[in-house]
Amino acid sequence: MLVVEPGIGYSGGSWCQFRIFESYSLMHAYMGLKKVNTSNIMNWYEIVIPNYFDVNDFEYSDKKEDYMLFLGRVYDGKGVNIAIEMCEKLGVKLKVAGQLGDKYEHWKDGSVPDNVEYVGYADEAMRKDLMKGAKAFICPSTYAEPFGGVQVEAMLSGTPVISTDWGAFTEVNIEGKTGYRCRTMGDFVRAGKKCLDGEIKYQDCRDHGEKYSLENIAPKYEKYFQDVKNIYGKKGWYEEYE
Repeated sequence: MLVVEPGIGYSGGSWCQFRIFESYSLMHAYMGLKKVNTSNIMNWYEIVIPNYFDVNDFEYSDKKEDYMLFLGRVYDGKGVNIAIEMCEKLGVKLKVAGQLGDKYEHWKDGSVPDNVEYVGYADEAMRKDLMKGAKAFICPSTYAEPFGGVQVEAMLSGTPVISTDWGAFTEVNIEGKTGYRCRTMGDFVRAGKKCLDGEIKYQDCRDHGEKYSLENIAPKYEKYFQDVKNIYGKKGWYEEYE
């Protein structure tokens, strides 16, 4: 039996000989600096195949409302504090959806900043409506995101993404086309102004998001599985793929 470990997007180590990572950012982190040395050969069968999405789960809209959106675990590791401060400086409402971290438990009592509307847990229908109506989706994670699937979900809704400039954001969020990647609060505010002014084309976001559709990602898995099978009983690395 050939065993493949797909969807590696975690930091606790992997166990399989044949490994599929969610992003190049994570794959390179697993490899470490020793692989930069020319005497350490790369593994030909460690590969990156990004996550996939059912595009029918999201509704494209170019009719945006006057708010920005944060959706995810509500704690500073995901950068909700950055999103709040950014929107406060812009004078725009921030809608927040997700599970509250300890620091934000008091929001349950309605004690939220003036510019914030906390909507609680977002089910599938609410998520669709929130994403398609937002002027921008804010993903200011303070750690290296292994993939950050919500950014693709936002793009499929036609919504620009404002993110940090590390991890998988550097691969998925295309600067100036699907949104902006930021390093300082000044960058975040500047990006927010551009999104409020409509400088990102909403259709470009949707088009890029569709690159991660199930239909587009499935062939990558098919080829990888065949490549691994070819190691046993065929020409292996020399086998041509039809």
